[in-house]
Amino acid sequence: VLTVIYALIPFIILLANFINSPIEAMVRQYYINDAKKMLKSCPDLKIIGITGSYGKTSMKFFLTTLLKGKYDVLMTPESYNTPMGVVKTIRTSLKGYHQIFVCEMGAKKVREIDELCRIAGPQHGIVTSIGPQHLETFKSVENVIKTKFELADYVKDKGSCFVNIDNEYIRNNLPEGAVTYGTTEDADYYAKVISVSRQGTKFSVRFPDGQTEEFNSILIGGHNVVNLCGAVAMAHFMG
Repeated sequence: VLTVIYALIPFIILLANFINSPIEAMVRQYYINDAKKMLKSCPDLKIIGITGSYGKTSMKFFLTTLLKGKYDVLMTPESYNTPMGVVKTIRTSLKGYHQIFVCEMGAKKVREIDELCRIAGPQHGIVTSIGPQHLETFKSVENVIKTKFELADYVKDKGSCFVNIDNEYIRNNLPEGAVTYGTTEDADYYAKVISVSRQGTKFSVRFPDGQTEEFNSILIGGHNVVNLCGAVAMAHFMG
């Protein structure tokens, strides 16, 4: 009898998982619908989605810091960039006084950014980078490009999408109507490193109207300037 029971254990686990899966899916959908309902109750809330193969978490913190100079801002904490992470942020942290929601969006498969967009409903977006990441699930760089640009596709009729034109995959597949930022002179928001020292990094940004402003950051390293430029660009766009 014990031998038979032992032999059946894997099948019992599979059966339990088969029975439990639809229940888990129902619970998950309940939380998603509840989060959507909460967002719908805040019609004036501006939502900014941020995605990219790398740089999205840094961009989220940079942008939130800038926007807090004028607005009450909620952002997804730490690396909460999955559907249930975004849902949890909305359900536990969104308040009626929030004016902007900065939402980090991660993906390992095609259509996952689209799923996050359908949950959060961003009006604006930022694509920080595209690269050969998570190829074990994406299978190809083309699928990575397609997935990251799901954000651009979602917001194109609602607002603006800002993209890092320094990234070759983005430059060679530029979404229609995208606002560009980077360290090349053909970018809409063009950043130039002025100096780097132990005190931080000094850089300038030329805005689309031709005006140039200088900025100082305690972050050390010219490589930070691209993401800082993107944060400045979106903050400028948001007033």
